[in-house]
Amino acid sequence: MIAALRKPAFRIALALILSVLLHSSVMWAPDMRFAHREVVLPPLTATLEPLVVPVVVPELVPKPAPKHRTASKPGRAHPPEPTVEPATPSQSAVAPAITLAEQEQTGVAEPAPESVPRIEPKPPAVAAAEPVARHPLPKHAQLDFAVYQGSGASFMIGEVRHTLDIVEGRYTLKSVTKTTGLASLFKNYLLTQTSRGIAGNKGLQPEVYEEEKTTSGSMQKQDSTFDWMAQTVRFSHGAETALPADAQDMLSMLYQLSQLSMQGEIVPLTISNGRKLQKYELEIGRQEEIITPLGKVRALHLRKLRPAGEEGLEIWLGLEYRMLPVKFRHIDRSGEADGEALIAGIRVADE
Repeated sequence: MIAALRKPAFRIALALILSVLLHSSVMWAPDMRFAHREVVLPPLTATLEPLVVPVVVPELVPKPAPKHRTASKPGRAHPPEPTVEPATPSQSAVAPAITLAEQEQTGVAEPAPESVPRIEPKPPAVAAAEPVARHPLPKHAQLDFAVYQGSGASFMIGEVRHTLDIVEGRYTLKSVTKTTGLASLFKNYLLTQTSRGIAGNKGLQPEVYEEEKTTSGSMQKQDSTFDWMAQTVRFSHGAETALPADAQDMLSMLYQLSQLSMQGEIVPLTISNGRKLQKYELEIGRQEEIITPLGKVRALHLRKLRPAGEEGLEIWLGLEYRMLPVKFRHIDRSGEADGEALIAGIRVADE
């Protein structure tokens, strides 16, 4: 047996038999399962910890002990140390108040109100400004009027155009009145009025008023010069007279009314018509709704108070048109209206 084991063929055959038996046992053996244990891991948690930075506290160095004062040499007298006495109630009452900024810097608490009175600063003085008109005049304006005979706007006989220009504190105001339509066939009438002067917060201050009228081939010219330095007004026919502070001319007066106060019952004015100065007293009437070529217009009615036998004038100022004239009517010496003008177009600009 031992000899057989030593033979190579026998050993090979034995190894094959053992291999077959081992594989057969694995294939035909019953199914065997090993228990599987699931390992449960603990939940993952995370926390935020504040970063602690070590603070290095500097070592406190003790202050050196005060040096002992040595005795002064004889012959040199030192003045005594000044003593600080506590403030008496009268002294603390007049102590200046500490401002809020100083308190924040020094950390000193504000004293009680009963101990230190607070002095309120006075507001800076402001120079009084020159009063500005309630209804400022436009820099440029063009007003067109339709002229009717009598009153009631029944028969149109002419037209009027007003142009106003204010440039660098000076104004030029021009009015051209002329007959149109059938009326011009019977009577040719042309009236040109020009007023020039200073324009400021108080309104218009005329310096020159010129008037040129042409009727059926004949022409008349007259003018007046306002000398505000000498306080005189000179007329083209050579006369002159004192110049009141409220003086206007026939044209500038229509626009100066918007700059005047309408608080009372009478508006006094002094008017130059190119030949002389006249005293006007305009009575302030009620507000009315007038019919014009532009439609209904709300206006304030002014009427010149006139003695019997003198000419009169009525003016309506547009309440919605900067108190500019929107209607005016001329009254003859008998008290009848011989013509009136109604606003037909208005254009204004402030630049």
